[in-house]
Amino acid sequence: MKKLAWQLTEKKLLKGINRNALIIRFNERGKMMPAKEEIESQIMDLWDEIFTLEDKRKEELDIKYAEWRKVEPRLDEGRDEFVAHIESMKGISDESLLIYKEVKEIKVRYKQEMDKIRAKIDEMNKEKEMM
Repeated sequence: MKKLAWQLTEKKLLKGINRNALIIRFNERGKMMPAKEEIESQIMDLWDEIFTLEDKRKEELDIKYAEWRKVEPRLDEGRDEFVAHIESMKGISDESLLIYKEVKEIKVRYKQEMDKIRAKIDEMNKEKEMM
């Protein structure tokens, strides 16, 4: 790939582009690699996505918990204790069980999305370290 960049420079097809920067930015597969600063910027954007997802998740859960409190006043006694009560299946209404399942689905959905973004961040951090 370095040879290709050199040939392009020799042919003056790359007017105004720093030859050394071009050589460094090609990886072994011939793909253009982003600069360290670009990777750091992309990582920050991904973290912003995670924070946004966390905010949306909290909003959705707050709405569901408000619905749930109407059905199950015991929810105010303590969320963790009540969830343990539901999981033991002691006298719960169908409506309450439905909301419980929706809450779990919301948590799982957002966790999966955030895990995907964190995996991208990990990949980018590895790429940045290789530079």
